[in-house]
Amino acid sequence: MTRDAATLRATLTATVHFDFDQSDLRPDDKSLLDAKIPILQANTSVMIRVSGHTDERGSDEYNLALGQRRAEAVVKSLTLLGADQTQLEAVSFGKERPAVQGENEEAWAKNRRAELASR
Repeated sequence: MTRDAATLRATLTATVHFDFDQSDLRPDDKSLLDAKIPILQANTSVMIRVSGHTDERGSDEYNLALGQRRAEAVVKSLTLLGADQTQLEAVSFGKERPAVQGENEEAWAKNRRAELASR
């Protein structure tokens, strides 16, 4: 992979984080989404899976629903910014795939996220 391709992939897959018990995008993450649009528009065959994740607090059912809302918030925002809906898929893993282990705010903050990956 060339350096330019690696940079594009890193931009496209940059993780979006969320506040506790929220599925609204944080203002500081909007620029992450803005940067993805030209890449998606220039590469219409690229398909992205947006997976929503939560921290460990709350029931399985609640966290699956919250993770889904987070993934859908990212998809909706990307679509409103100009991405083609057919390139995007939202899924939830709830609390089942933590990014980091730990039972403190630092770990929980890293686990409240939406990850983007090529599919």
